[in-house]
Amino acid sequence: MKDVNLWDRVSWKAVKEAKGLTYRQISEELGLYIGSVEKWFSGEKSPALIHQVALARVLGIPLSEALDNINDPDIRALLSITL
Repeated sequence: MKDVNLWDRVSWKAVKEAKGLTYRQISEELGLYIGSVEKWFSGEKSPALIHQVALARVLGIPLSEALDNINDPDIRALLSITL
């Protein structure tokens, strides 16, 4: 999954389709309304960071690769608390 990007909706959609997941399955895994998940994938809304990390886990996107590209110390600190 080297080309998959945690921060990119196109990557989310590609992984979702490759794994045969539905919005309902993802929303149930996350414990959120299906409408919220659909809005994330369509770009209508952006998930909070904690939900983005949870989405990565559901989709099987490796967090270590995504975090390697973040150099801002404030964001890294926030992520370390979230994870």
